[in-house]
Amino acid sequence: MSKSISGQPSSPSQTESAGTGSAHGRSMIWFAATILLGAFLVFQVQPIISKCVLPWFGGTPAVWTTCMLFFQLLLFGGYLYAHVLRTYCNPFAQAVIHLLLLSAAALALPIEPSDAWKPTGSETPTLYLLWMLASHVGLPYFVLSSTGPLVQAWLSFHDNSERVYRLYALSNAGSLFALLSYPFLFEPVLSVSTQSSMWSLLFCLFALVQGYVAISLFRINDDSIRPSQTSPSNDSPTPALPSTPISANIQAAWIALPALASVMLLVVTNHVCQDIAVVPFLWVLPLSLYLASFIVCFDSPQWYRPKPIAAVTLAALALIQGKTLLPGSIQLIAEASCYMLMLFGACLLCHGEVARLKPGTDKLTKYYAMLSAGGALGGVIVAIICPLLLNNHAELPFFVALVTALTFLLFFACKTWNRTEYDWAAAARLKYGAIVLMIAPILTMAFVSNNRTIASQRNFFGVLKVREKPLGTCLVHGSTLHGMQRYAPNQSQPTTYYGYESGVGHVIKELQQQHPSLRIGIVGLGCGVLTTYGRPTDHFDLIEINPAVIDIADRYFTFMKDCPSRMTRHLGDGRLVLERMPDAKFDLLVLDAFSSDAIPAHLLTRESMALYKNRLAKGGVLAVHTSNNHLELSPLVHNLSRDAELESRMLEGIGDDSIGTTHSTWMIIAQPGHAIFQAPALAAATTATADQLRDAPLWTDQHHNLVSVLRLWQ
Repeated sequence: MSKSISGQPSSPSQTESAGTGSAHGRSMIWFAATILLGAFLVFQVQPIISKCVLPWFGGTPAVWTTCMLFFQLLLFGGYLYAHVLRTYCNPFAQAVIHLLLLSAAALALPIEPSDAWKPTGSETPTLYLLWMLASHVGLPYFVLSSTGPLVQAWLSFHDNSERVYRLYALSNAGSLFALLSYPFLFEPVLSVSTQSSMWSLLFCLFALVQGYVAISLFRINDDSIRPSQTSPSNDSPTPALPSTPISANIQAAWIALPALASVMLLVVTNHVCQDIAVVPFLWVLPLSLYLASFIVCFDSPQWYRPKPIAAVTLAALALIQGKTLLPGSIQLIAEASCYMLMLFGACLLCHGEVARLKPGTDKLTKYYAMLSAGGALGGVIVAIICPLLLNNHAELPFFVALVTALTFLLFFACKTWNRTEYDWAAAARLKYGAIVLMIAPILTMAFVSNNRTIASQRNFFGVLKVREKPLGTCLVHGSTLHGMQRYAPNQSQPTTYYGYESGVGHVIKELQQQHPSLRIGIVGLGCGVLTTYGRPTDHFDLIEINPAVIDIADRYFTFMKDCPSRMTRHLGDGRLVLERMPDAKFDLLVLDAFSSDAIPAHLLTRESMALYKNRLAKGGVLAVHTSNNHLELSPLVHNLSRDAELESRMLEGIGDDSIGTTHSTWMIIAQPGHAIFQAPALAAATTATADQLRDAPLWTDQHHNLVSVLRLWQ
């Protein structure tokens, strides 16, 4: 006979309860494992597939934004599938359908696209990238995206209490670990192909785990599912979340609030990574804060305290507006920090209110579907609608203003600092104050920042601005200067990184003294400053991936119009274009695509260096522009040159503000013993030290990691 802890015989009901509770505990492990592994794979596949295709689109940050849009749309599709399955199918049918889908997704592996998918340059980048992603990762990701709501819905057959929603916090914890671990644990160690293969193996493991959970549904009888079902894991029943009619306003909030959080994630990421220009991988931090807000808000209601959160968010917004009062040395760091704090506060408020308005578990899948619809809507707004309607990043001040007003109203509507209780009448009395707070950020950020901007164009590759400065007209992309043309009569003088005393300036003059004509290839047009060196006998091959750059260089600068040389323009990624020019032999090949923070890493790999070497004529020279505020690229280029059996020298040029030149770092690469290295102008060029070569990375197409060249880590 069974015994209780006290040693007395236990009743049959006690024994049955204990056995059921033990079984439920084991079942919970499988549910939790499915949620955790699925969430991990969801956020591991995003950087893996993005890194696979990033080189084919010039390494632009827009690849990440477009991938994020794709995954948000597919996440909505997965949540909607879970809702339809739960609503219209009995447990047995749910299990059968999902097992078939799991099998089909496993057959769709592996996820890495082949070289046949490389773009030619004539495609619409956004549509082509979305189609490529759908073809390779669409079905596996669709299955993974449905995991959270579907598994929680299955768990509600056993336990329909509020604890079911805590699995959503567990899901986001798995996503957060995947996101933070990728750039520091997986990317530095594993090649891209190995990452893809490991992900595929883990997906097969996931399919087995979720398949086991799905098979367990075969034992569930439809008649045993009751709305008032309680948890069998406790001695005392756990009350289910009450099921009440949901108003249209609440359902609208389920979409609008996640949409606002999603928009803020994307616009803040774009601004911090492109305009503030701190370090690469900064997109990881805002996405981590976004996920952390879900964990905080859905783990337990006690974590969400709107009044203090709103107060901190308003303080961060105030500091953003007053950033110009801070010392210049800390202004960028302070601004980035305030944006991160503001983003976290906004996401906590949006997701906290959504969590507060969650329905009973019988409407769980509909609730999650509407949340994901809001996230997808935010992605569509930033990645598609804004680039079509705007020629700048005006969405940033608008949505910052909206967040300011909503935060202000929530602060005064919440009655106390310790509880979530609202007096909406008090907030209504302050609506005019909220309107004033909305106008202020728009005025300060949208108009003041556009001083001296005479033209602006926006497309997949970002926002390009033409600005007037006291010395001339310049082209700016984010915070990166891409060239300047001085006013007449000095409009034909080379400026910025390309002056006569720069590394590339010295190399061109030396080669022109040795050769009556030169064939010069330039990867990265800018506004065309390097064409000022052209002679009637020279030929330039100008390679540029962004059609807006070519348009602006023609309309607002005269460098190419004034150049007497013959010029051929090539639209597309520099490496892909060079691969399609097997007969080209350059006397000078210039790589000028590394001055911004989002560098195209695929142009600095062992395979790319072999391509450049093959495209050089006999006695040809390769010049690589490595000026960068946050990346130390010179040791990498030295190591790549040594690996390719070439000689490399680094030459730094001192800028002169009076003639519009800036400090520059150029790597000069040629065959060992080349005459260019004996030129007096290159006497100051330096070679790599043994320590530099020993510590320098050696990137390949399968293995490259920007963290290894961060100045912050040197």
